[in-house]
Amino acid sequence: MKNKKLVLFFILCLFLLLASAPFLAGCETPDVDEEVPDEEAPEEEEEEVAPTPEEPTVIKALTWLPVDFIAAEHAHLFAEEIEQRSDGQLIIDIIGAGDVIPTEEQIFALKEGRIDMLFTCGDDISQASPMGFAMVLTDMEVWEEREAGIWDFYREVFARDTNSYYLGSLMHPMWWLLFTNEEAQSPADLEGQKIRCGATFFEAVRESGAEPVSMPMMDIYTGMERGMIDGFVFPPCGWTQFGWHEVTDYWVGPRLVRGQNSTPLINMDVWNSLTEEEQDLLTQTVIDMEDEMYDLHHWIWSGEEHGEESILDAGVEHIEWTEEENEEFQEIWRNALWDYVEEQVDPDDFARFEELVGR
Repeated sequence: MKNKKLVLFFILCLFLLLASAPFLAGCETPDVDEEVPDEEAPEEEEEEVAPTPEEPTVIKALTWLPVDFIAAEHAHLFAEEIEQRSDGQLIIDIIGAGDVIPTEEQIFALKEGRIDMLFTCGDDISQASPMGFAMVLTDMEVWEEREAGIWDFYREVFARDTNSYYLGSLMHPMWWLLFTNEEAQSPADLEGQKIRCGATFFEAVRESGAEPVSMPMMDIYTGMERGMIDGFVFPPCGWTQFGWHEVTDYWVGPRLVRGQNSTPLINMDVWNSLTEEEQDLLTQTVIDMEDEMYDLHHWIWSGEEHGEESILDAGVEHIEWTEEENEEFQEIWRNALWDYVEEQVDPDDFARFEELVGR
């Protein structure tokens, strides 16, 4: 009986030993060289680093007009709109005008890549591309020009002749007037007068019986004051700014030709270096600003602060001709302009332009 109890005791001890083996194995002291993962330590989060902002694209631009001249306002407004729409990533930096590169050299500086962008006009473009002379002849609103394909035509011709891309027109509508210090009661009284004008109007002035004179815009005041010229052709803007009313007596006859011969041009290499998004931004913004620019320039050209009303308020007298004289004079000017353009422009270009305009 005693032996039987002893056997049962040993069996119980063996059972307890086997049952505790897994627990004892988990409590073994690890080898000092063995790495024990810290299951409770949180994984370190990588610190987020803000991306480095891209450098903006900067386009260096000139204007053919003094940068503080009211007629140059369109360039500043366009530059501001581009910077705003691009969130500061596309900047048009207007660095000056003729004080940086003389006006007569600007179109060639653009062609050669010495400047990225140029706010210019047909007279100055004509030094490198005779098509610049033709720009005043459409007698269309700017959106009509665009829809008729004239902008596409300009882009082709100016790319070929001036190594530049035509963006469109920002200065519109435009018209030109004739001012004199001689009391021209009719077109016949212009005979022999010395009239300052842009090259575009030379033949029209001659057909009027007057003598065209080439003179920088900034010399008009001195020219009129000293009698070097008897009059000048210019849009009715900025008079009080330059004081021309102080040396000019008369505005004679009607408004002359009406069109828009100004444009921003971009050097073609610079244009091709821009992304498609930047190119679209530039061209679409010109279109989107059409109504704003129309209202602005109609106010500048005709209004009481800078335009026709301001000229009259400053004491310049408007000598009005008869309706018949006005129509005949305007017809003389338009025919002279068309004849001159036909002489200057490549025949194929002229034929295409004439068809696009619908003459």
